[in-house]
Amino acid sequence: MTDVARKPGRPKDPDLRSRREAEILTVAAELFAELGFANTQIQTIAERLKLSHGTIYSYFETKEKLFLAAVERGLADLTAIMDAVFASGESPLVQLRQAIRAYLQFFHDRPEMAELFIQERAAFPHHHRPLYFSNKDDKECAKHDDFFRRMNEAGILRPIPQERLMAVIADLLYGTILTNLLSGRPVDVETQAADVFDVIGLGILSDAERKRHTRKKVPR
Repeated sequence: MTDVARKPGRPKDPDLRSRREAEILTVAAELFAELGFANTQIQTIAERLKLSHGTIYSYFETKEKLFLAAVERGLADLTAIMDAVFASGESPLVQLRQAIRAYLQFFHDRPEMAELFIQERAAFPHHHRPLYFSNKDDKECAKHDDFFRRMNEAGILRPIPQERLMAVIADLLYGTILTNLLSGRPVDVETQAADVFDVIGLGILSDAERKRHTRKKVPR
């Protein structure tokens, strides 16, 4: 039996699909942030990438799925950065300081993701997931549990419910990135992160006022 000669041509690139998907998601995120979900057309994304709109649809069946995939990729990237901070082996207080900075740095480097998270909350409220510090699935809650436990073991925290602490941190950081985005003001991430850590860690009350306030709460 005679072997059939293989036709010459460019060898198949096994990584092409993953690379192209990443390119589509990157450009889609930029255009969704710039134009808004409703005003962004698949054709516009395809033209920016110099692809046919059919190619885009071969990766993502609908504009909605493409938008949500862009959001999910951004959330996965943020989660990976934050997980690395909490796996660093540093003391809990150092990790908290580093986590605040890393969180703000992420949105400083990728402001389009802040815009996409806003749009997701408005257009897909049932799909929206909190950004890292708020309660999510069991796996993420376990990470928060471990961090909270180590903070308590180090004697760093005053008595405070874990859910309350994480919710306040999440709301403060989310509000900060929204303010940065909507105001368009230049941001020094190092200074801003230090300010946030200072208020979270030390509060605004003097030692004397904090003691007086605490005494008022003690039942007689």
